[in-house]
Parts: sequence; structure tokens; C-alpha cells
Amino acid sequence: MAGDRGMTLPEVLIAIAILTVGLLAVMSMLSSGFSDVVVSGGQSKATSYARQKVEELRNQPFVVTLAQQTDTPETGVTRTWQIAQVGATVTPNRLARITVVVTWTGGSTGGQQVILEGMRSE
Repeated sequence: MAGDRGMTLPEVLIAIAILTVGLLAVMSMLSSGFSDVVVSGGQSKATSYARQKVEELRNQPFVVTLAQQTDTPETGVTRTWQIAQVGATVTPNRLARITVVVTWTGGSTGGQQVILEGMRSE
């Protein structure tokens, strides 16, 4: 038919350019979303390891150790803790601060840390 026309080449190129920009934006969102999920998964595990150690130290007999102690609950995760007396209190009213630091490496994010502190009385 005489009045029917198809799309011209510039219209097709503009449509392809708009689609390309949209697809690149979606891909960028997906990759940053994946990174966020990986980081928060590491934070969640590290927080769990720190809570576990704080509870373990709270349930042990009252001991004040000024030296830091370290263990590795899993590969790439380091957990350090210290129990320090707070103030000039004496038995049976001693008070101690428990500090647990969990450090881990998470892919491209480098080293991350979670620090939990708690108090314990005698």
C-alpha cells in the first residue's frame, strides 16, 4: 500500500540505544545488589560468631584476663576477645568488660570488622 511505511534506520538506532542504556542500568543494579548480599551475609556470620563468644565468656567463672586471645572459627574469619576489669572494684562486686572483635575478608570488599562489647559482674 502506498501510505504504509516501516521504521526508518535512525528510529531503529535510537530504539536500540534506549534499550541498551536500560539494560546496562539493570545489570548495574543486579551486580551491586549481589555485592550487598555478600557483604551482609558476612556481617551476619561475624555477628553470630561474636555473640557466641560473648555468651560463652559470660557463662564462665569470673576471670579477668588482660591479654587478648584469638581463634579462627572458620577460614578467613578471625575472632579476638579480651576481658578487662572496670573500675577499682573488689570481690564480690567486681565488674568486667568483655570485648569481642570478629574480622573477616569478603571477596572484593577487603577486611571487615564487627565489634561487640558486654559487661559482666562477679
